[in-house]
Amino acid sequence: MPTPVEELFAAPPEVAGHPAVRAAARIGAELLEPHASRADEPEHGVRRDHLRALAEAGLYSVRVPPDLGGYGAGERVAAEVVELLAASCAATWFVLTQHDTASGLVRDPAAGYPPGSTRAGAGAERFREPVSSGAALTGIAIAHLRRPGPPAIRAEPDGRGGYRLTGRADWCTGWGLVDLVLVASATPDERFVLALVPATDQPGLRGGDPLPLAVMGGTRTVALALDGFPVVAEDVLVDVAASAWAEVDARRTANVRPASLGLLRRVLVELEAVGVRRDRPAATRLAVRLAERAAPLRSRAYRLLTEVPAGEALAERVELRGRLAELTVRATQALIAARAGSALLLANPEQRWAREASFHLIQAQPETVRSAQLIAFEHPEWFGSPV
Repeated sequence: MPTPVEELFAAPPEVAGHPAVRAAARIGAELLEPHASRADEPEHGVRRDHLRALAEAGLYSVRVPPDLGGYGAGERVAAEVVELLAASCAATWFVLTQHDTASGLVRDPAAGYPPGSTRAGAGAERFREPVSSGAALTGIAIAHLRRPGPPAIRAEPDGRGGYRLTGRADWCTGWGLVDLVLVASATPDERFVLALVPATDQPGLRGGDPLPLAVMGGTRTVALALDGFPVVAEDVLVDVAASAWAEVDARRTANVRPASLGLLRRVLVELEAVGVRRDRPAATRLAVRLAERAAPLRSRAYRLLTEVPAGEALAERVELRGRLAELTVRATQALIAARAGSALLLANPEQRWAREASFHLIQAQPETVRSAQLIAFEHPEWFGSPV
């Protein structure tokens, strides 16, 4: 029988029974979770054969139409898959999730942008089949577009429909694990160019050493240095007005991240279980009370994601993201308190989950989301009398 926490987070039957969700549950339990602690460590890291297993199961192409080799599933099924994979192994999920941005662009480079703001490149057609199917695994180097100030990577037109890129992208995940990387750059006329290039050191493009991260150290996240790197027209997926990209990015980042919900769900299930195993009823009661608070917020977040147009209710989306982030941090710390000293052993997942909660605070975090998170920490929702 499912526990009270499991019942509160249970997916609707049509979601839970979807083949992509069943595949994610199986691979997560059998393949990813047993390796999760090692995947977090730089000396071991995410395994490429695990990524290939996810691709072969169609989990790189959950939303991809069937004629391109995918499941053609909707947002709610895709979110459930992300929850399950991120809860099983956050490092593997994070390498996988980079692929989604490029996959969406090759299928429809202009999706979500105002008419006339984008110019599709030849690369969208060239890469559509291998990227959509997961035959070519992709990473991204685009976070710098959110950075204030002058462009981190400049794109100078070469006069033949291509560009030469110069600058530095501080964050590129999956270097050495993926086949292609989506590199973003800015043109002199304030447009952003996004192009797919081979994810390997070559003249004009070099990946640095893996960054010494406090969490997800095995994701092979590096900085990319570009020095006049040539991008031919056939590599370009899209170029888009910078203002249009910022508008669409604000809509995307406003939503609650399903991966953070997967962590919250996993931690509360474990907090409840620790209370039962160790006869600590306060832990069990707290797990249920936190789940009772989190589950309706999660339902609201998914209703906004699946039923409300992306440009609407942005303030509510951002507020929910902030409140659920605070709940996730609180839940991970509660689990450490319940588990006690053994929670700090590297062989146990509690301290890794706490670090993952910190990661989810800053992943795809624009200023609006940061403010909502800080407000949630300043004004948490307390629960009345002590447990």
